Amino acid sequence: MKNDLRPLRDYFQSLPVYTPAFDETIEAVVARMDMRIIKKKGEVISELSPENKDFWFLTNGFLKEMYRNSYQQSDALFNVIPPRSIFVNEDTLFLDKHPQHYYLAQTDVTILRFSQQAFEEIFQQFPLVQLLYVSGTAEIQKNRRARLTMLRMPKTIDRVHWVRTYRPELFRNMDRITLAQYIGVSRASLYRAFEKTNKFQY
Repeated sequence: MKNDLRPLRDYFQSLPVYTPAFDETIEAVVARMDMRIIKKKGEVISELSPENKDFWFLTNGFLKEMYRNSYQQSDALFNVIPPRSIFVNEDTLFLDKHPQHYYLAQTDVTILRFSQQAFEEIFQQFPLVQLLYVSGTAEIQKNRRARLTMLRMPKTIDRVHWVRTYRPELFRNMDRITLAQYIGVSRASLYRAFEKTNKFQY
């Protein structure tokens, strides 16, 4: 697990709220990462059960955040999570209700757990952990808002260009099916956009 902790420190130090005053708090959090999970491509992250309220850090690989769709034959892609990202079971943690989302490994992934119990215990000694939590979840929401802005673009090729420009790490690791889901169009629309511009994904 030791090699996975450097990306975690880097993540905390990259947050907008970070100053050296957070270093002691960050080390306390890093010391309490108590589970390392490795999943193969295509596996569901089963550890995020409906009751789970822990915090998770994706050290490497890509995750698909899927939405359970009771009206269609297949579930919908809600988001793609890149490496060095925090993610949580939001429906359970924030709304205290059964989650509609689940996580699927798009590639082989490694994940670290920071338990809710550890968070509460560290908070008693290091109240700054609350600011790290708020800043981390704000980054999640910022990325989602940016994607929603992209989804308002009328042209498919403009959406593709947005992903290529602003989320290159996702673009390089998406197959065309996932790219079409991420930008909210059918595969046929995506193929037509590439054909019209003579541009290809790779």
